[in-house]
Amino acid sequence: MRRLSRLGAVLGALLAVAGGSASAQSKDTSIPEAPETPGGVKTPESPPEQKPEAEEADTGSAKPFEASPGSEPAVVDPSLTGMVMKVGPATEDDLKRGYVSFRARLKVDVNYDLRPIGNEEDFVPASIPVGVDSRGPNLNFNAKQSRLFFEGGKLTQLGTLIGHISADFYGEGSSGGDFRVYEAYAIIGPLLAGRKWTTFMDLEAVPDTLDFQGPGSMLASRHEVLRYGNTFGPLLVQASLERPLPDLTFSNPDTQEERTPLPDVAGAVEWNLGKGRHVRAAGLARWLSYYETGGAQGSVLGWGGMLSALWTWGQRGWRASTQVHYGAGLGGYTADIAGLGLDAVVVAPGRLEAVPTFGVFGSIEPRWTEHLASSFVYGYLEMYPLDVQPGGTLKRTHYLSGNLLVTPVRSVTFGAELLFGRRENKDGAGDNAVRLIFSTRVFY
Repeated sequence: MRRLSRLGAVLGALLAVAGGSASAQSKDTSIPEAPETPGGVKTPESPPEQKPEAEEADTGSAKPFEASPGSEPAVVDPSLTGMVMKVGPATEDDLKRGYVSFRARLKVDVNYDLRPIGNEEDFVPASIPVGVDSRGPNLNFNAKQSRLFFEGGKLTQLGTLIGHISADFYGEGSSGGDFRVYEAYAIIGPLLAGRKWTTFMDLEAVPDTLDFQGPGSMLASRHEVLRYGNTFGPLLVQASLERPLPDLTFSNPDTQEERTPLPDVAGAVEWNLGKGRHVRAAGLARWLSYYETGGAQGSVLGWGGMLSALWTWGQRGWRASTQVHYGAGLGGYTADIAGLGLDAVVVAPGRLEAVPTFGVFGSIEPRWTEHLASSFVYGYLEMYPLDVQPGGTLKRTHYLSGNLLVTPVRSVTFGAELLFGRRENKDGAGDNAVRLIFSTRVFY
């Protein structure tokens, strides 16, 4: 009975938190709002906090936990007796007792396609139809980006333990979409395990677009990972084993199927240059493989390198970011072409060949006033189709977006965004698409 009463108290507190208000998050893209270290908690992956000279000192009253020299580690009772409900950063006392937090984002989009695109909800230039008659303007409403977040943390003898689960409505289904797991992971000390964004990308450098997809040339893949990450002065070093999800084109899909004998391996080094400023380099190696009924099989090495940078300046926090990547077999890791079979192609029995790709994007995000901001993004993706691929195979895409965001209070944002995309094929044919988005975001 005592355990039941405790569970009832926790559920009641969760409902109370859900009815309150929390500070708005800084991003609303395909990248999650929850940072690598949720709740403001310090872990070995947290870079040292450095502030630009022009920035004022933080005046917040809740100081994130930092273990004092010589202090004994606090171990939380397994029953989590004394757990506290939190809205905002966790303090040292919260971690000693254990804490949980619940928050949510409600987002409703109205998409109006002046020149329709294959994907009515996400602006994916690779899905632009080429060489077909336009079906005229199209209107789409959706709230699939609404998301729920649940986090918890406590101190253990191995370090700070953080758990995070989030979910949205982007699963397959009718107009609203089915509930799906977005992220589910745990961090303890320098180790992370669970469903998370790949190490082979830069989360912080992703621009704030109302479009869920973001620039099509962006590296973005979310799957199960085992990651080690630690800071050494201004350097963050990460290495991970990641679930292989090969995206292959078969010559005979009825008899051929992908194999996953080895995990993908990714690593990154990020140099912290101050708050909101860094340079990041990452690399990826993956073993792409397939087999065929009757005994034929083939493998090829997929590889890639990425360089990105983020720079924040001014009292209001203007941002500029960029990312460039090159490699072969990166289709499943690239936002615009995941699911199109462009990791590698079966070019002959027992022979698999990886498809080379190059991608770059740049963005600038002005904060005009305390309540008014924008983002302007250009992305370019270049494919190098193989000789055996048909003329209608994707060759390149262009992505261009600009928006205006109005935030009357910190937890509510209204915005409008104009997007232009172009797809060009191997045979030289191409076409454009234009979309206008009106969006409402509410955090609590």
